[in-house]
This record gives sequence, C-alpha cells and structure tokens, in this order.
Amino acid sequence: MAFKAVKMREVFAETEDVAVREIEPETESSARRDRYDLATALGIVREMETSAGRAAVFEEIKNKNAIYRLVDAIYTKSGTGLLQPLFLFIYMLKCVVSLGPFKDEEAEAVSIANFDNEHKTIARIAKLVPDVPLMHVSVERKHIFAIERVKAAFAMLGSFGRTFSFLRILVRTHSFMPAARIASALAFYMRFSQMFAERPKLKAAIVASNYSPESVGMAAAAHRHGRRVVYSNHAPVPANGPVVPPVFADCALFYGEETRKTYERRSACTAEVGYIGEPGTARAMEWRDEVKTVGIFLTSGTKVDVLQSLIATIRVSLPDAHVLIRQHPVQLLSTDFSGLELDDANVELTIGNPLDAEIAACDLVICGNSGVAMNVLSAGRPVAYLSSLDGILFDSNGFIASRLVYNMPWWSDDLYDRLRGFYQAPGWRGVMQDYDASYGVEDDVLAEAARNTLMRHLRPNTQISSAKEAA
Repeated sequence: MAFKAVKMREVFAETEDVAVREIEPETESSARRDRYDLATALGIVREMETSAGRAAVFEEIKNKNAIYRLVDAIYTKSGTGLLQPLFLFIYMLKCVVSLGPFKDEEAEAVSIANFDNEHKTIARIAKLVPDVPLMHVSVERKHIFAIERVKAAFAMLGSFGRTFSFLRILVRTHSFMPAARIASALAFYMRFSQMFAERPKLKAAIVASNYSPESVGMAAAAHRHGRRVVYSNHAPVPANGPVVPPVFADCALFYGEETRKTYERRSACTAEVGYIGEPGTARAMEWRDEVKTVGIFLTSGTKVDVLQSLIATIRVSLPDAHVLIRQHPVQLLSTDFSGLELDDANVELTIGNPLDAEIAACDLVICGNSGVAMNVLSAGRPVAYLSSLDGILFDSNGFIASRLVYNMPWWSDDLYDRLRGFYQAPGWRGVMQDYDASYGVEDDVLAEAARNTLMRHLRPNTQISSAKEAA
C-alpha cells in the first residue's frame, strides 16, 4: 500500500513529497534495489524489528527493565487517534536531539555509531585513512542539552503536521517498540538530510550497521544527496538468522569472504567489497597441558537452569578449575542471576570487562549462539558450542554447518581433547580464513588493500585523477 508519509520542510533539505509504502515481506524483494532510499530504510527497519527474534528481545527487555514496562503500558493504553502518534513523535524528537556533535566543519566524511562495537568498528575504518577528516556522530543523552540542538528540535516540531498521517498508520499496524524504531528511522533520515544539505564538503557516510534506524537513516540521506555510503559489519552476520538485511552501500569492509557470501545468499550485497578481518590481533590456536580456566560467554536469552547445571558439571569434572561467566555486555540484555547460587570462590560472574583480557584468561570457552565465538577463535582459544545454553535457533550463526566451531552435546571429561582434535584437523584453518581474512595474514597487507578500496569511495575524484595521470 502506497501512501504519502511526509513532505519535508526546507530546513530538512527536501522540496518534494516523499512517497513511502509499507513493505510486506511477500510483495517485493529489496534485492532489486542497489541504493538506499527512505522507503528501503523504513522497510529494512520494519522487517528487522517485527521479526520473531526481535520480538523476543523486546519482551526480554521489558521483563528486565521497569521503565520500559511502564512506557510500553502507558503507550498501549493510549488511544490510536492522537496520543499514540504524539507519543511516537516525541520519541522522534528525542532521537533527533540525541545526535551530535556536528562541529567539524572540515570533515570529508561522517560516521554514526551507537553501541560500543559500532564505535570500535568506526575507529578501525578511521585508522585506515588517518588523512581523511571524519566527523564522529553518536546517539547519546548528553547531546540533548547542547544549545545547538535547539534548531534541530524546532525544525522537527515544524514537521509534525506532515508526519502525522505516517505515524497514525504505524500505531494501527505495530506495537510500541517496532513503531518507535520505524518512526526513529524517519527522524534520523530527516536530520541527516539537513546535515548533508548544509555541508557540501561531506562526501561520504560511514555506518557500522545495516539495520539500525540511525544507520539506515544516514545511508538513505547520503544517497538522497549524492554521497557515498561505506558499511562495515560490527559483528558476525548470523547466516541462519531470521532476517539478514541487504547491503546497498557503495563500499563494504567485511571480516571475511563468508560475510559477503551470507549477504549475497540471504538478501543482497551491491557494494564493492574489501576485507579487514576480525577486530584485534589474530593468533594461532594455543593449547595447555591442563585446563585451569573455563569461560562461559553468554548472550541474550540465556537459560539460567542450563547454566547452573553446566557449572555444577564442570565443578565435578574439574574441581580446581576457575569458571569465568561473562554476561552479555548490553545492560538491558543482561540476565538476572539472583536465583543462581554463586557462592563458590572458583566461579566468577563478570559484565563489561575488556573482552580480549577475559579471552586470554581462559583455556577454553563455551558459548551459545553468540558471535563472540569468532573473537575467541581469532584470539587463539578453542570454542565449544552448547545449543541449549540459550533459546535461540540452533546454529543461528552457521558456525556448526561450516565446521568452524565444535558442537558439544554437553560437558565431558575429554572435551578439551575433542577440541584439540577438531581445531587441528586439516582444512579448519581454511574455514577460519573464510570468516577472518586476517587469520595468518600480515596485517599491513590486508590494511593496504582495504585502504585502497575505501579511498575509491571517500575521495573518488582524487582516485580518478590519479588513474588518469598514471595512464
């Protein structure tokens, strides 16, 4: 169904109506597109935020956070005629004023990041091109009170009449969390459209997500204003996940070839692709004479009863070993372990500690459906996958099917020997290099190739001139 969502005001650098439609999964494949636009951005967010996996995450957040439960309850009881659309508009306003800073007038490219992994990914890209001035924009509460947000706030307020019909459709078709996320994608698009219109020096947008509202909003605004879009994944892409959003960037820097294959198989990837490998320094697998520390690295949806049973089994098998339990780093998704008896001096529960340090402290790591398995392998530690540790689809990341990670039914006394046999088998190194292009490769070689790919899009005119001079 096509409908007019919003007519942008001049302050948002739009002079014509923008037609946006609800994108049903069965009606049209986004793989037919090769660039981001507003309809595509909203469609990606909608598909992602209404998936079964995302719904489970929303429920988990509400169960663990009283404020989110209260907000959701108030929204649900409000009427769809005025209050719910107004609620969403206030959320859009909050998103716009949370963006910043926009102070670097000489910047040639702009990035957007929200979570820690995204910030680290942007930092990796910036390190490849230190001579390219980059404006780092983030979504943080501290930006709300900056005086320069007043202009953006008034511009957003002026668009209420033109966004109202769009918001009314959202409240009739989606619950609060998906509706708010979709509405925020529109808000980010509007704000970034204003930014690109006001800053002609900005030639590219760099994003570390291809599904978050702020990232696809920036990407769509960049393409709307004739700028390039660069994307780099901030985590492994779940090969068997319910939704794998497409990549319509001009340039993409992936961990390895397997990431590109996943996007092409599950959705689309129209970008020129370069490879940068996993974050950190890739190391060969290390083996110890005895297991002194067992890591259990958790993700969302952890089953506390399974975890408790696993700890007890390990303690019987290795009574002198230390068990390090690393919680999911996002506070909203951390599991409530109040019912878990952790009075054993050899059992440690952590959250937010540096990942590299905790990997180095372990002799082996057990995890469920978590991309952290790649970090552990790249750091030279064996990983065992325990599917029953969380409630996520079996082998969501595809690591078991590709024989990248060992699949353990349950703890056994000979697990470490089994891991040694698995990771020393012929062919495993090649699988690892498909996932992590930096594994066994000189860092400088990989970085130079990635830099050349990146520069073709950050400074395309310079690259063209250089090519003509060489000819």
